[in-house]
Amino acid sequence: MRNFHIAMSGANDFVEIEKRAARMERPRHSVPILARRLGAKLYQTNLDASPYSSSDKLRSRLLGSPQGWSLARAMAPQLGPNDVIFCLDTEVGVPIAAMLRGKPDRPKLVVYLHNLDRPRGWLGTKLFGIADSVDLFTSCCSSQLEFVRDRFNVGEDRTLLLLQHVDNKFYTRGQPTASKRRPLIASVGLERRDYVTLAAAVKDLDADVRVDAWSPNARKMAKTFPSVLPPNMEYCTGTPAELVQLYRNADVVVVSTFPNKYAGLTTLVEALACARPVVASRTVGLADYPASQRDYDGEAVRRQGHAGRNYLVARKSGKRDGSGSAGL
Repeated sequence: MRNFHIAMSGANDFVEIEKRAARMERPRHSVPILARRLGAKLYQTNLDASPYSSSDKLRSRLLGSPQGWSLARAMAPQLGPNDVIFCLDTEVGVPIAAMLRGKPDRPKLVVYLHNLDRPRGWLGTKLFGIADSVDLFTSCCSSQLEFVRDRFNVGEDRTLLLLQHVDNKFYTRGQPTASKRRPLIASVGLERRDYVTLAAAVKDLDADVRVDAWSPNARKMAKTFPSVLPPNMEYCTGTPAELVQLYRNADVVVVSTFPNKYAGLTTLVEALACARPVVASRTVGLADYPASQRDYDGEAVRRQGHAGRNYLVARKSGKRDGSGSAGL
């Protein structure tokens, strides 16, 4: 019988998150759903790790966090061949893989990659022998998987493209608000966003432009925003429920980013779940998603949920979607 474990960085209050999700105040989080489905034990570095040692702190200067190394040291001796560990990020995945290296009766290990293809990631993976201990690398971007295949001779059977998920019970198609008078262009997010280019593109349009420039994981860069907004463009920050209505009000959602390897995915799949057309910057991180025409009939579309898929099918046939918005 397999025993499942989920390890992640941070300290999330999933009890409170699920209460708010049940009241439709926010989307559901995938971790408690996955933990229940697998019957898995959950570990969070900032909640379950013991006080870290000087060696933990030293290793973390290369990769991971002191708490991640402390948690890995505690977990590794307790796990055997009947255990499966799913690490949701490299901050905890790299330390666990390093601690399991050479263990003869080690558990199966799955590590989700976000941004490993950088100098510290490459060096840490090589020095700690991570590729020898990980049974399956997963990522929402194929570029991350290509990196471990090319640099560490990992076979394709040990990589899995796991596309970005979305709560399609929270993000759903719906009617625009009655007060809407003009076409609306919406843009959401802060990470690696290029709102200077967006402002220049929309300044002369007979349309309103609303930007919800918020992110739980990113800080504003100096080049993110224009010094002066065009008259038809405004910033807003609302609740998750208000964000859903912003998507529904939008005639098109724009994901305008600087070149990057991962930013923009969440906005893209949320907008598709709300059955909205999406215009996105052509980046490495979005290459696996329907923002690229080559994916209209591919696996990426089929796995985005019924709303986004039905919209794209309607778009290709030249029809309008159910909400009356024209296809791109």
